[in-house]
Amino acid sequence: MPYAFIGVGQCGGAIIDSAFSDRFMFRIAVPVAVNSATLDLETLVNVPRECWIGISRERGFIPGTTPGFGHLVSGGYGKNRKLAEEHALKFRDTLREVLLKALGAEEGAGNIPVAVVAFSMGGGTGSGAGPVVAGLLREMGIPVVALAVIPATHEGGLSARNAVECLNALVGCADSVVLVDNQKIAHSDTMEALFRSYNRYVARGICDILTGTAREGIKAEEQSYAPVLDLKDMISATTFSYGGRTLPGFAALGRASERTRGFLHYLLPFGGYREVDVVSLLYRSFMKLTLSGVAPEQAEKNLALLRVPTAYLRDTGRINTSMAKEVMEEHSRIGETHFGVAMTKRNIASATVLLTYRPAQISRFVELEKLAAQHQEVSLKVLEEYERREEE
Repeated sequence: MPYAFIGVGQCGGAIIDSAFSDRFMFRIAVPVAVNSATLDLETLVNVPRECWIGISRERGFIPGTTPGFGHLVSGGYGKNRKLAEEHALKFRDTLREVLLKALGAEEGAGNIPVAVVAFSMGGGTGSGAGPVVAGLLREMGIPVVALAVIPATHEGGLSARNAVECLNALVGCADSVVLVDNQKIAHSDTMEALFRSYNRYVARGICDILTGTAREGIKAEEQSYAPVLDLKDMISATTFSYGGRTLPGFAALGRASERTRGFLHYLLPFGGYREVDVVSLLYRSFMKLTLSGVAPEQAEKNLALLRVPTAYLRDTGRINTSMAKEVMEEHSRIGETHFGVAMTKRNIASATVLLTYRPAQISRFVELEKLAAQHQEVSLKVLEEYERREEE
């Protein structure tokens, strides 16, 4: 059964749409876009209408192929997170039915290996319905990776309040939370113009980790040269255990890549591979984390995936995987790192990392709580939950 990639709201849908700009993704995953505004869905280029799910205030969740879809799904929720959450919970049973149909899993969801649910925490539809979608999938026994976008500080107190409330709702709904911080691109006078490239960057990193070698068609005997990561590694690298109960960690994503051959050797079937400094690749990925205000060396645990052409592993000493693993171990406060190598048929070497933190280590959460308080009194309960577990 393929992976499930589900985008909720305008932002979440855009990230999923970006992931499926690579047509190979359709071989291993199913995209689904959930939105309360038809106009937002119509901006998607790669997610087909049969994979749309609309939120109608009268009829709940409806497939994109429903007659009169555009009239039933209109208006959106603006930044009204509570109303979006209320409607999602009201039509939860319908959501289950429509979602399974969109995923091609009418017989049951047991064989879906993982679901990625992407949404913005600052808006209305995504922050309100996103945790509901994630929680429903998790109840069906599907491991859930929440790809949650944090609003930049200039987006205001209402966005911050939505984010705080969304985080409070999200903790019990996901196995793992990967944070994407809009503050990283807030320096630009035209921040909106950067969204597409930022979405593409995030989508590529998540796809690297979740799909391993499947999208490349690498044979098992070729991959046996290298340590392999799987879904269990990703979940382990991004969760914390407290007395038999697990809570999601909050991970920052980083990715760096470089070409392994010059232009001339793209035309030749052999030779010409450049030396790849994988340690440098890792440090460059640390510099491009999707979360502001965190130090790579302060991560509690981590995961790293190197992707290189097969020639780099067949020739002894071509890349120093031992040193790369040591670097990752040095960037884990509790000494837990999950390290793997995947091969690619492309002439590109890349390093993709997830650095996992506890809520109290994330200064952006404190900023959001303070900013939200200026709009309306609200507390970040997720901080209290983790502190209570650590004291037990």
